[in-house]
Amino acid sequence: MESCHAYHGQIKDGLFHGKGTLIYSGNEKYEGEFVFGKREGHGRFLYADGATYEGKWVEDRIHGQGVAQFASGNRYEGQWEMGRINGFGKLSYSNGDEYEGEWVDGKMHGRGTYRYAEGDVYTGEWRDDKRHGKGEWAHDMKEGYGVLTYQNGEKYEGYWKADKVHGKGTLTYTRGDKYIGDWMDAKKHGEGELIYANGDRFKGQWSDDRANGFGIFTYANGNRYEGQWSDDKRHGTGVFFCAEDGTAYEGEFIAGRKEGNGTLRLATGHQVEGQWTAGQLVRVTSFMFGPDSPWLNADL
Repeated sequence: MESCHAYHGQIKDGLFHGKGTLIYSGNEKYEGEFVFGKREGHGRFLYADGATYEGKWVEDRIHGQGVAQFASGNRYEGQWEMGRINGFGKLSYSNGDEYEGEWVDGKMHGRGTYRYAEGDVYTGEWRDDKRHGKGEWAHDMKEGYGVLTYQNGEKYEGYWKADKVHGKGTLTYTRGDKYIGDWMDAKKHGEGELIYANGDRFKGQWSDDRANGFGIFTYANGNRYEGQWSDDKRHGTGVFFCAEDGTAYEGEFIAGRKEGNGTLRLATGHQVEGQWTAGQLVRVTSFMFGPDSPWLNADL
């Protein structure tokens, strides 16, 4: 700080005391309250580079709640301690980014939320201006447990590795769908459940972001499929239960349709075995009456 050039204001016992304006030789200026020669109370300081601070002062230093407008265009509003940003506050960057949370000695440190100009939001802990620790990013990369809200409204809560979704986590989509389960390299991989907004749900195995392996799909209308999947489609052996008429098909599927050998069990107990093509029964190889069928009575 430059030496004093001029003072206009109240004086007591030969010292600046009360309200006044202190002009420094380096084209800097303080306007505000003084207590026995020291800046104390509320005041505004104009720096030579055009930056400003307005807020509380204690013992000639910035201390308490205040607002700083930096020459870079950044703006900080929050707590200060002996001339440095300490405590809780919000820093708005000139590029549109924004951090609101805890600070230690001028650095983001503790719990805080960073909102990017493009709309993404990250909430977690910080250390020395970098995301780090539980709920945070290590070495300024997403690592460990954290919560990220994307620009499109989607929200992920769970684990990260090397800046990618990895491990257990939950992704809530803007349309209302929700996936709860395992991730690998930002893709659904392992065991997981996808709950659709319309009431459908799939629970089973995933690979490369798609249903692959064994899984159970329960439809909102009560229908259910249990069996093998490949690239999000029923593929392999499985059982499809139809809630509407009580029938069940057990057999082979290809690309989501009944294909090959299969057995259709009717609600009456009758059973049809045959071959299927493109979802249609094209050949009956066996037919069995249900146990309650009158046709089982030899004397009928």
